[in-house]
Amino acid sequence: MNRRVVVVSVDGLSSVDLPRLQMLPNFRELMERGSVCREMRGIYPTQTYPLHASLITGCYPYRHGISANTLFQPGRTSPDWHWFRRFLRVPPLYDIAHRAGLKTATLLWPAAGRSRNRYVIPEIKTTRPGQSFPWLLFSSGSPLFILHMGIRYRSLLKSLRYYHLDNLTTAVASHLIRKRKINLLLLHLLDLDGTRHRYGFRASEVQKVLEDQDRRLGLLLAASRESGSFAETSFIVFGDHAYVDVHTRIRINAAFRAAGLLDFDTKGKLVSWKAWANCCEGSAQVTLYDRKDAATHRAVTAVFAELQEGSRGVVETVYTREQVEKMRVGEHIDYILEAEDGCYFIPEVEGPVIAPAEDKFRAVHGYHPDRPGYSSLFLAAGAGVRQGVELRPIRIVDLGPTLAALLGLALPHAEGRVLKEMLDLG
Repeated sequence: MNRRVVVVSVDGLSSVDLPRLQMLPNFRELMERGSVCREMRGIYPTQTYPLHASLITGCYPYRHGISANTLFQPGRTSPDWHWFRRFLRVPPLYDIAHRAGLKTATLLWPAAGRSRNRYVIPEIKTTRPGQSFPWLLFSSGSPLFILHMGIRYRSLLKSLRYYHLDNLTTAVASHLIRKRKINLLLLHLLDLDGTRHRYGFRASEVQKVLEDQDRRLGLLLAASRESGSFAETSFIVFGDHAYVDVHTRIRINAAFRAAGLLDFDTKGKLVSWKAWANCCEGSAQVTLYDRKDAATHRAVTAVFAELQEGSRGVVETVYTREQVEKMRVGEHIDYILEAEDGCYFIPEVEGPVIAPAEDKFRAVHGYHPDRPGYSSLFLAAGAGVRQGVELRPIRIVDLGPTLAALLGLALPHAEGRVLKEMLDLG
């Protein structure tokens, strides 16, 4: 079997987009040729990095180890992200494919930096003063490949805006399909996510971006046809999360500071902490320095109650450690706060606890995956995929085992299932 799988993550593609996608030629082609799920459930929190980690391992965050976009780093209001493969505690599909002798490539794929894929363009950015972006980029990916592709397609990269990045990575993906005979290609497209954050979930600007993503999808399909590999290629397109439009931000760590749970020196450096929140936009993961300290539990509970009370209540739900464990998020988390509709968390320690939303954020995600209207889309077509199958609701952890099956492999640690109802592996 010489199967090839092309996976396109359209960051922020939601179930609400289906009617518009049916009017776009390349999305429509996949839907007509393959299988569709209108309602794919994410994991908690619905952030890009834990979602992609759950997809590529078939596991929930408590097992694969990535429970938020960012690392838990008390005192840092611009924490590092889970850029690198080493943060995954179980083998991702691309490792298993690599060990099986298959060619793999990741293009801006979350948590794939410094992985063993044949070709890697990492998703990475600077998070602190003094960091060198070129050094981060080349040291985290395949340096000669990055240099080659950067020179070859330099006319496309007019800036680091998501629109231009998506044009570049699509060109690189098309090149890999045509020239390098990749067995597993993982491409992460960013512009829809950036547009929805900036303008709103259902903003008028979204339509143009969907048309752009359809154009890019068409380039990938054309490259497959030109390479002669179209008949043996499976195409997977999915969105990782939906959004909630917002008007209010919550500085949860500023609330902890006001309650005496954070101690800073005269230069503003954190010297001790009793509670710190890793903020996931629509939710916040609270960890206590000493989870056996009853006084700290009472203090944070009082903070939570104040944020839930009255007409300006901004916290919808407080999940306890026992509830967090049942949701399979992470063993280091003592509480999770779920924001009310229209509200989101930021990690800042200074300023009013409750404030208007930032201009750059009109919509966010990171909420509980079971919010009404909060599901995403999954499309599959090509080799090994049945035509005309309308899948019942699935989970994002089901995608990893299914992708593995398309490659003739298995994910031994997966908690999701193979979607056998959409497969025809002959």
